[in-house]
Amino acid sequence: MMKRRWLLGFATVLMAVLLVACGSGSSAQKSTKGPVTITFWHRMTGNYNKALEGYIKTFNSSQKQYKVVATSQGSYDNLQKKYLASAKSRTLPTIGQVTDTIIPEYVHDGMLVNIDSQVKSQFSANELKAIYPGIATNLKYEGKYYQIPFATGTRLMFYNKDILDKYHLSVPKTWEELTKMSQQLKDDGITGVAFNKSYDFEFETLAYDAGNRLITPKYQAKIDTSASIKAMTAITTMLKDKTAVTAGLDNYFNVPFVQGKIFAGFGSSATIQQIAATAPKSMHWGTAVMPSFAGKASSVLGNNGISVFKGASADQIKGAVTFMKFLMSTKIQTQWAKASGYVPVVKTATQSSAYQAYLKENPTYQAAVDAYDDAFSSTPFIGYNTYRNNLLDAVDQTVSKNAEPKTVLTNLQKQADTILKDNK
Repeated sequence: MMKRRWLLGFATVLMAVLLVACGSGSSAQKSTKGPVTITFWHRMTGNYNKALEGYIKTFNSSQKQYKVVATSQGSYDNLQKKYLASAKSRTLPTIGQVTDTIIPEYVHDGMLVNIDSQVKSQFSANELKAIYPGIATNLKYEGKYYQIPFATGTRLMFYNKDILDKYHLSVPKTWEELTKMSQQLKDDGITGVAFNKSYDFEFETLAYDAGNRLITPKYQAKIDTSASIKAMTAITTMLKDKTAVTAGLDNYFNVPFVQGKIFAGFGSSATIQQIAATAPKSMHWGTAVMPSFAGKASSVLGNNGISVFKGASADQIKGAVTFMKFLMSTKIQTQWAKASGYVPVVKTATQSSAYQAYLKENPTYQAAVDAYDDAFSSTPFIGYNTYRNNLLDAVDQTVSKNAEPKTVLTNLQKQADTILKDNK
């Protein structure tokens, strides 16, 4: 019995020694293993991904403390599905490309890290002030930073210069001018306007021009107001008159646009590269800020930034914000704008001599920058994705079923009220 106790005691001491040794080895390994790895998921593909990989390589080479390892998920839908699946299995990346409107939902679900202290310690007041106001609005949630911007597109009107010249017309600056011009072109067999498959962005823009935010910053739905009904009616009237069409199976307006079938279309500034690559060399086209409505011209922004996910260590969070600052720098934002067609997210980049020279060589991007002057972002809130799907359904009903704006907007108002009430 004594021998057995001695063996047990020896085994216990030996196990303790091994555990201490393993613990010491682990600690030593952490201190000597090199840079902190920051995994990064995004949706960029093709030339976009190639450019981004170049910036990451530059960042990794510029210092020895952090190493960013990026993976493209191919599309926004795939990226979001991957986030949700990884949140369940606790295999989220350190950082990822995230649309600004999903931030409240991800925070509510415990997926994002509050980076407020790191942002305020690493960025100067002037650097944060350089971010365009329309973008800066949605970087915070409940007063704390959860995102740094990276890729933003402004909304533009693309138009066919050849049609303008043929009919001795000028670029329409108001919705009324566009409507009148489209009616004139219809008489000669030309469609005036093509929206994407859905005209939801144009509706939101026109409603904003009329003094009405669909969802206010105080989380109140203002959808079935007279201003909103007026905005949607302006669009549906053109559709009914056949002076405008939706892209339908083509999904985006640029498909019929490059075929010369329409005069104008609306899309993100990132579409400029697509049209430049697909339009016939004989076609002359241009861009302009969105036509004004009810006396105002604005542009709804499409914002994608980078956020830090739960599970990141303190060192990873610090490194993540350091990397975000690198991507938001004047130099990188200028290079990124040239490579991607997105508009720089900071004024220091758009005002730089390098980007100004680029605008002179590529004038179609000037309107994309000008659109920042009156740009706004949709209000993010918990349940936003459900609300947006309801909005898309409402728009589709006016197209596929000829439903009246007042009818669909009254229903959408009730749906939005329920979503906002359930997620207070």
